[in-house]
Amino acid sequence: MRVSSHQFHLNAISNIQYNTARFNEASVQLATNVRIAKPSDDPLGAVLLLNLDAELDSLSQYQSNIASIDFTLSQQEVKLTGIVNQIYSLQSLITTAADGSWGEEELKALGQEMSVIFPGIVDLLNGTDSEGKYYFSGSETNTKPFDLDAAGNYAYVGDDNVRNVAVTADSSVASNITGNELDPGANFLNAMKDYLVDINNPPATGVGNESRAMITELATFLGTITGGVTKIGGTIASLGSLADSNLDITAVTSNLRDDISSVDYPAAQIQMNEAMAAYESSMQVYASVSSLSLFSFI
Repeated sequence: MRVSSHQFHLNAISNIQYNTARFNEASVQLATNVRIAKPSDDPLGAVLLLNLDAELDSLSQYQSNIASIDFTLSQQEVKLTGIVNQIYSLQSLITTAADGSWGEEELKALGQEMSVIFPGIVDLLNGTDSEGKYYFSGSETNTKPFDLDAAGNYAYVGDDNVRNVAVTADSSVASNITGNELDPGANFLNAMKDYLVDINNPPATGVGNESRAMITELATFLGTITGGVTKIGGTIASLGSLADSNLDITAVTSNLRDDISSVDYPAAQIQMNEAMAAYESSMQVYASVSSLSLFSFI
């Protein structure tokens, strides 16, 4: 088969360009340690990298969610633990007041001390984060959960929505406890408010019956608060396990991504050397043949 000089030139230039491109590709890979710079370098590998990048982004978001939930639950736990301590103080004072031997002035003194403790409990139930968002008002984070109504009684004015946040691809955890779980219907707050009226204005017969009834209310309230502390503690413990699991998955995914995207240095070096050798060979053949003419054979 005859090959025209024009066709020879085209083939030679094509070979030179091809081997130049192979050499440049290998040298860039060796310099950057990036095997897939564009989808055409490895279409299947490029798709896998996109999927792995999306997975790593999701894992990063889950870790961020876990850290955020851990912090906000820890702050809520601090508030509830503070309430528990205040309950114990009230419990001691109310138990003392239940003794019928106490006189009016002594009962008023106990009442004054309780009147200092009680607003602290209300403040803790209405606790806020650094942005002024209320912890225990459900999704109504801009609304104070416990407030006095027009009749002067406490009412829960948040909602019962629990904010669930994704922490893995298949699971989410609650990031808050609602005030209605802690003091359903504001029963304790109203009972304590009324009891303070009694003990600060005690009848001659004392407040024994009222105190014993209040101790029962206090025990119920303590149960819901400690239940909240236990619930938060369990969630925080599970978050630590989930965070460790996400870190393990992230490490495996990152390693797989590196395996796909990183350059095989020996193979790239061989490709570069082969391309250089082929380039030089093509250039020599092209130069030799291009110098020939009919006069070379006369």
